[in-house]
Amino acid sequence: MSNTSIHPLDWRSLKKGSSISQEQVIEFHKYHFPDYDLDDFTYMRVKEEIQKLRAEINEPLVIKQEKVEDKKTLRILTDKEAPAYLDSQATSGIRKQRKNARRLLTDIDVDNLNESERRKLETKQIHHAFIAASADGARKQSLQTTRKGQSLPKSVIKAAKLIPPDS
Repeated sequence: MSNTSIHPLDWRSLKKGSSISQEQVIEFHKYHFPDYDLDDFTYMRVKEEIQKLRAEINEPLVIKQEKVEDKKTLRILTDKEAPAYLDSQATSGIRKQRKNARRLLTDIDVDNLNESERRKLETKQIHHAFIAASADGARKQSLQTTRKGQSLPKSVIKAAKLIPPDS
């Protein structure tokens, strides 16, 4: 049986700087996620789905969840707003990785683990310590370079493999 309902949000015509109302978010969620109840992750699911759909048509958007008075909204950021937001999100992710890597070393009582579980924990500790050390080293190098008045090489973007190969 085909779904003959009308789509609740014209996601193809969203413009940078506009907002998606709470009502539109709820209707979009019901349409795209019929098996999920409205919960704490509703806005995240809707945001990610719209960003995915827009990326598929090669018209990506950066969307931020906001609260206006009592109502939550999703706001499509302008090209001027997006860099600061994405930078903040990336930095937050690095801090979260570092915090949880530290917790892998401090918050687990190895006396409660058998030998196999200890080896798995140690592997995870080494893995995440390496990631944290790499991020710290890169940050330090970046700060030193910019303090000297030098610019960072653009080739780093390609080397970091941040852009998918098919783009």
